[in-house]
Amino acid sequence: MAKEKTRLKLGLPFDYRTRALVEGEVGIEGYDLDIIHNFSSPGERHYRFAQEEFDVGEFSAATFLRTRERGRRFLALPVFFDRGPRQRNIFYCEGRLKHPTELKGKKLGCFRYGATAVVWARGFLLDEYGLKTPEMGWYVSGKEVYIGLELPVKVERLEPPPPFGQEKPVLARLVSEGKLHAALVAGDIGYLGIFGGGTLPKIMGESPGVRPLFEDTDEIIRHIKRTRIYPIIHLIAMKEEVAEKHPDLPAKLIATFRAAKELGIKKYMTPEQLAGYEKEKGVLGEDPYAHVLGETEKRTMRALNRYQIEQGLMKSELPLEGVFVREAFA
Repeated sequence: MAKEKTRLKLGLPFDYRTRALVEGEVGIEGYDLDIIHNFSSPGERHYRFAQEEFDVGEFSAATFLRTRERGRRFLALPVFFDRGPRQRNIFYCEGRLKHPTELKGKKLGCFRYGATAVVWARGFLLDEYGLKTPEMGWYVSGKEVYIGLELPVKVERLEPPPPFGQEKPVLARLVSEGKLHAALVAGDIGYLGIFGGGTLPKIMGESPGVRPLFEDTDEIIRHIKRTRIYPIIHLIAMKEEVAEKHPDLPAKLIATFRAAKELGIKKYMTPEQLAGYEKEKGVLGEDPYAHVLGETEKRTMRALNRYQIEQGLMKSELPLEGVFVREAFA
């Protein structure tokens, strides 16, 4: 009699990197997979993972670090989906700002204070322009996924928040009206974050005068090469208890995600996506989606930890050995 397979519940996006997994073209030996992939936005997906609905799921990288610090039993896999610079995700209204340093003491908006994209954007403003998070006021238009600490900054919130995925138009309108001096939002990752051409400027630009504060591709590339930090936005995490119960699973998951990604490149990427992917790798000199915990990834995760401490979202630096599965270091 065949041994009954363990059933795992996964919460994943549906794109070229996961499609082969979602559609059953690749699997995990010894496991049956129940994959949920219909979500209104990544925020909903991450919120549901944080509520422990899934055994394995895509998760906000910043939120993951916060949950670990607060004792939540999640572990990260070296599987990094959404990456890229956040400069193009900072918006302002033309004619109302001459230099980024003028944002000191002003009110900035974001769709979630603790969102990874927002943490990275604030970190960029801190390192490049000396803009300290507590020196600015903050307005949040959406629902938080997980904070974990009492924030040391003043945060005004839209109540009730709109549904996941509908937070950006609120911010664009307030920036256009001058009620916010800038807004930090998510979107246009990867090569679009480097070279532009994505959908985010169009969405935010539906309000008069609203446009990205940073659009110089050459400067964005110089910043990446100088810092050797390539922001990680989303990663794959799993319940620690599941890893303990099934010690073979972490390695199998890593191999499965790598196989799904490689098949996705061959079958599901459009010519435009392939060209952008090659340009992105060319800027970095390595594949940011190889699903490994290399020196760039370690440097990047430590920077994300550091920024969250400055922003009042975390209190301590977490050793990477304590938050990733041990197979990440093999």
